[in-house]
Amino acid sequence: MKKKSKILGGAGETVLLTGNEAVARGCLEAGMAVGAGYPGTPASTIMEKLGEVANELGFWAEFSVNEAVAFEVAAGSSLAGVRSLMSTKMLGVNLIADALTVISVTGVRGGLVIITADDPQQFSSQNAEDTRFFGMLAKVPVLEPGDGQEAKDMMKYAFELSEELELPVFFRITPRICHSSFAVELGEIRKPKRDGKFIRDPKRFVTISTYSRPRQPILHEKIARAKKIFNTNTWNRIYDHQNGKVFEKGSVYNTFGVIASGLTYPYVEEVLEATKINARVMKLATTYPLPEDYMVDFMSDLDQVLIIEENDGVTELQSRALAQRKRLNVRIMGKDDGLIPLSGELNPDIVGAAFEKLFGVKFQEDLTEPYLEAQELVSQRVPSLCAGCPHRSSFYALREALRRKGKGGAIMGDRGCYNQGAYEPLEGMDTCICMGASIAMASGLSHSGTKEPVLSVIGDGTFYHAGIPSLLNAVHNRSNIVSLIFDNSITAMTGHQLNPGSGVNLMGQHTGFANLKKIVEACGVEHVHVINAFDVEKLVETVMEEIDHDGVSVIISRAPCALVVERNIRKKKLKMHSAVVELDKCVGCKICMKKIGCPAFSWSNDPKPHLEILSHCNGCGLCVEMCPFGAISIPDRPDGVLGISIKKEVTK
Repeated sequence: MKKKSKILGGAGETVLLTGNEAVARGCLEAGMAVGAGYPGTPASTIMEKLGEVANELGFWAEFSVNEAVAFEVAAGSSLAGVRSLMSTKMLGVNLIADALTVISVTGVRGGLVIITADDPQQFSSQNAEDTRFFGMLAKVPVLEPGDGQEAKDMMKYAFELSEELELPVFFRITPRICHSSFAVELGEIRKPKRDGKFIRDPKRFVTISTYSRPRQPILHEKIARAKKIFNTNTWNRIYDHQNGKVFEKGSVYNTFGVIASGLTYPYVEEVLEATKINARVMKLATTYPLPEDYMVDFMSDLDQVLIIEENDGVTELQSRALAQRKRLNVRIMGKDDGLIPLSGELNPDIVGAAFEKLFGVKFQEDLTEPYLEAQELVSQRVPSLCAGCPHRSSFYALREALRRKGKGGAIMGDRGCYNQGAYEPLEGMDTCICMGASIAMASGLSHSGTKEPVLSVIGDGTFYHAGIPSLLNAVHNRSNIVSLIFDNSITAMTGHQLNPGSGVNLMGQHTGFANLKKIVEACGVEHVHVINAFDVEKLVETVMEEIDHDGVSVIISRAPCALVVERNIRKKKLKMHSAVVELDKCVGCKICMKKIGCPAFSWSNDPKPHLEILSHCNGCGLCVEMCPFGAISIPDRPDGVLGISIKKEVTK
């Protein structure tokens, strides 16, 4: 029996939800009809939760091939008058910028909300960019909830605001909202309206310059209207903190003020309660555009205002400009003064340190100290590909081919779980910039005049996301590169979400399998090889051959994700056939440790130095292939166990 989703609780119930689950529930209460996104931590589970209940509640949910497509899907349904959602992490906002800055000019019809999960600590991101700047760039309002209850309730408001202004609305959250659990009181689920109708209006929606130019003043008017709406927004609140107690605005008088947005407000509240510092505090939920009249009223009789915000000083920048323009005699402080760090997540200790610099009163919580002490006790380890991961075999073969060639070689990398192959001992990537960059960067490097072989690695999901145009470009411009596509038929990095090569979509509907080989051939690549990732010697030989080929070569290194294999073994109640080491053959050379470094490896000196295989080995066979002394074997393993044996023929 299928377990009922937590986000389907009845109205009036109080349920423990993560922030992402609360956001998903808010979409249901808002009557969202179409939701599209692309997986990216910390936002991935929003669309996953919506996908679980989409068929039951009658709305559409999908993981699109990339964020740009997801936004355009949501925008298209919005123009038909239905409420639509696009979900992404902040890096995906880069991809939607083209369409976003134009859709804000045309405006929308049904509510269009863009959920963006920023990652200030870079837990799973290559940078820590701040989405609020995109709100300012595109003139799109930005809302920020402060806890799980607000994450749910504010989502409904976001759709209403979008329809009132006829603008997309950013809904900005961070990992502490996404992944923390909150007691959330549920409201009524609204039946989604999926009877959309597109009404033609070329002078609005066909953005040739003669049509779009007159709409620019309309956009400015909408943002001016948003400022007025935000002046009375119920989630913007002012509190007076006096001797550790909290009062509503106006109860006490203070000359020191604090503006805090998102989850930083509880940090401020905790520090003020502990230190007994008196302050007037604004909890700001509308970070663009600022509620100017509300903020002027807040700051007009203050001497100093400290801005507490994660990522960039966006509120600080706007507040300082507002104070100057309104000629307020108040000092705005924050990141520019060194009181708040320029990067990284905030916590009560960091916020408390800012108050200590200003008032000399130490915040005694010391939350960071036990964490640092515990960190010293924990064994440090390098992030690693999983035991049995086919990407380890692919990287090993790639490096082995370059070693045998003796010509050096540059490997342009891409975004995916195979990023862990950049570490020792594999060292299989020399760059990693953004989704889809590997092939294009390899193409550029090949035209630079370098004498070394130029290669690229990219996952199948990333190839569908952004690699196809780069491959087309490389062929069209006669680049000399070898591109390896690591195909495990799933988007493993962000939690095993489905992609066009999986054959199933987010709503569980069976679809056609994207034929990766035919797509590559359709791009004009003549040298295309599909090889089992665990057929190491064949992979090595093919890479060596294609390095000497003029033009673009593509090698599809294919095998299922090790975690998927293990789940299938458990599901089918089959035996896991692990590798074993024959002590009399193992000479303690450590070639296995130095060349592939599988996390299922350990080392023992009893009774002599030798490799040990740990229990989480799943018998992929890579170590068997590369041991020069034949000291490793997999007893009793049947040929082709769930596709992981190196002898299994690749047919898909």
